[in-house]
Amino acid sequence: MHVAVILCSFTSISDGNGEQTVLRGVQTSLLSMYIPSKPFTCLDGSLTVPFEFVNDDYCDCQDGSDEPGTSACSNGQFFCENKGYLGTLIPSHFVGDGICDCCDGSDEYETTIVCNNTC
Repeated sequence: MHVAVILCSFTSISDGNGEQTVLRGVQTSLLSMYIPSKPFTCLDGSLTVPFEFVNDDYCDCQDGSDEPGTSACSNGQFFCENKGYLGTLIPSHFVGDGICDCCDGSDEYETTIVCNNTC
């Protein structure tokens, strides 16, 4: 039996002070909306919060856009990068639930579950 451990896909962006911030679950096309050195405005425009509120496991935005990498928002979406295959969105409440929903396993980055990369 072969067990493959995968590295979870994430995006690391600079906060402008040389520090790197890890963003999980954000679509590449929306990265420009997530700037660590600036307050974050919910993608639906309903609220602006300090960037520290992004992926803090508390749903601040009605559209769930402040929690792309957690399961805090029942209506949020997590972007599976699925390197080498097609990226896809899954409901963010699938993140960390112990089931490998992304073919690259990136939705289970904080669990003890080992996801084989099936992309």
